[in-house]
Amino acid sequence: MLRNPGKRSLGLRAGFLICAAAILTIAPARDASAGGSVRAMGMGGAGTASARGLESVDWNPANLALVRPAGLEIGLFSAAVDMSNNAFTLDRYNTFTGARLSRADKDLLLSDIPAGGLVLEADVRASAMGISAGPWALTFQGMAGGSGTLDKDFFDLVLLGNEIDQAFDFGDTDGEAFAAAGATVSYARPLVTSRAMRLSAGVNVKYLQGIYDFSDVRAGGGITTAMIGIEGDAEASYRSATGGSGYAVDLGVALQAPRGWTFGLSLENGASRMTWDRDTERHLWSAAGDSLSATTDDFDDAVADSDTSYAIDSYSTDLPRKLRIGASNNFGRIAYAVDLAQSLAEKIGGASRTEINAGLEWNLKSWMQPRLGLGFGGAGGARSSVGLGLGIGPWRLDLAVGNRGRIWPDDTRGLAFALGSSLRL
Repeated sequence: MLRNPGKRSLGLRAGFLICAAAILTIAPARDASAGGSVRAMGMGGAGTASARGLESVDWNPANLALVRPAGLEIGLFSAAVDMSNNAFTLDRYNTFTGARLSRADKDLLLSDIPAGGLVLEADVRASAMGISAGPWALTFQGMAGGSGTLDKDFFDLVLLGNEIDQAFDFGDTDGEAFAAAGATVSYARPLVTSRAMRLSAGVNVKYLQGIYDFSDVRAGGGITTAMIGIEGDAEASYRSATGGSGYAVDLGVALQAPRGWTFGLSLENGASRMTWDRDTERHLWSAAGDSLSATTDDFDDAVADSDTSYAIDSYSTDLPRKLRIGASNNFGRIAYAVDLAQSLAEKIGGASRTEINAGLEWNLKSWMQPRLGLGFGGAGGARSSVGLGLGIGPWRLDLAVGNRGRIWPDDTRGLAFALGSSLRL
């Protein structure tokens, strides 16, 4: 059966009711994948065993005890941004942006979206003025991120319109967002030291100041086209806060073994709690339209909607835990590292929680280190990255760029970028 063109504009407008609820989920994640170490991002996210100095704080605090002789490092700044989706590639975007879409084009775009819906993710991390001296480190960070899912039926409606007696269900809509600033005190100490090996343990203790929270999202609705018109409804419920405080604790173990091997094990957010107590509210929104047709005089009057907010008690959330195991070594001037990471928290969209990351760093010159990395699994799927480290005397500059969802740039489903600078004295 052909789509009903006479009803399409009404379907789109009624679909906007659902879109309004769904867009709430596309906010800047609790599980921010944009790691604080620029070097590790350039090496595909393999930093559990290879991180040293200040970058150890983000990957394995036990590595602070591995630097010999112990030196002083001052982190001037670093920033990392990571954005991705699970459906559309860069090549697809370049092909269809601004083009007049045929039915075949629309079917192709719709086939790109998984049955569970379009998942969008955006993560940001930044830091300024960190310092490490021997086994101690003090760092300051900011983090924000979010993840949201838009039901596939919404894109079916937008791209192909609505048929008579066809129903659209937008139940697979979800999301969350989070932002906080924090200060971290890190410490590591050797447990066993000998000529053949060195075993150390470390801990990060973080104080977190919440900036906003957007969670416990419930959104959905549907649209049905009948001979007499269109019926549609949409609803959304979410919890929000504009301030709070909390803590998190990371644990790590590192082993320097014979033949140049280093092994690492870390647990991120092994214990954590955020208490949100400022402007805590529950928001409820709904809209419904019945028998909307081309003869409807005033669309706005024909749609009944409500928007309610009310204060709620303070509430608590946990930060997601992640377990990492890594190994690193050197082959001449080439350093190589491999990480296996397991997320211990549920992810929106049902994405895989296990990932494997591997990377290389070539010590080409004392002042230049090119990097290359690959990763598989996890929320982002397959990915690749390149990075570069530059140094002039004690000053260091590191940068990294990565694909998300695919190995090759044209097939990427997202982009990650990181830049950082430090002084090593």
